[in-house]
Amino acid sequence: MYRRAAILFSVVLTACDAEEAAPAAAAPQQVAPAPATTPGPNGQPRVLAELDLGGGHTVVFEELEAGLISVVERGRVDHPQQAVTPELMREGAAEVWSRLAPGREPPPALAAALDRQAEREVDEVSPSPKPVAPPTLPAATVSPTRDDWEQQWFKATFCTRPERSHCTQGWEWAESTSDVNSGEYEAVAMQGREGKQDATFTTDWWKCRRTCEFFDCDLECWWERGSTDTIKPGTWVGRHYDNDPGLKLTGGTTYKAELSGATGALVSLRTKWEPWHE
Repeated sequence: MYRRAAILFSVVLTACDAEEAAPAAAAPQQVAPAPATTPGPNGQPRVLAELDLGGGHTVVFEELEAGLISVVERGRVDHPQQAVTPELMREGAAEVWSRLAPGREPPPALAAALDRQAEREVDEVSPSPKPVAPPTLPAATVSPTRDDWEQQWFKATFCTRPERSHCTQGWEWAESTSDVNSGEYEAVAMQGREGKQDATFTTDWWKCRRTCEFFDCDLECWWERGSTDTIKPGTWVGRHYDNDPGLKLTGGTTYKAELSGATGALVSLRTKWEPWHE
């Protein structure tokens, strides 16, 4: 069995007029895998496999770095049923594949990435690892809910938990950070239909590694870009990081999310997190 580790989940949905008819849902057994592609240029994620659920609904498996698997789901807001739920993601990428493509073996590229995923455990860690805080953190932006049906829908749909979460709504930009000992993390951002151009939505995490010279060891840390997504006017994007065993070195990490470039548009950003655990 493949062990679950280091999974990043993304959902992209496109807003449509309410009067448009919703496309019929495709049965999971009708999905068909697409061949894996070679790594993208300039460090872009490598596409490992793709499942077509029909009606413009797809699920793509990507590898961001060795063993760090991203599952990206794309669909339409007038057909909001998610194939990859947070509960399913907690079971791991291998289980996502088996649920959506029952009876099919994972393609070789995905199987090899799952093996690398299981090797992300950190060896020779101190008995009591301490979270390492970044030197500076942006403050969470807070503003009142606007009198706009899209933002009201966003708040009612995503901003349902007050603890370990931020819900930000305002104009043109928003940003937020998690606690320093976070494991699971999810960020969802939306740009209103009145936007004049595409907005940029990014997530980052505070990555550390041990460097040793003889018996003297130190931690080297930096902000690592997790994802960069384009948010068109009237759309929203969600990213999910699963609890990563590779974070054992520091007992968790800090995540941050930022939405920028939404000129003339109302924006919403919701983040939530859970403490890291072994």
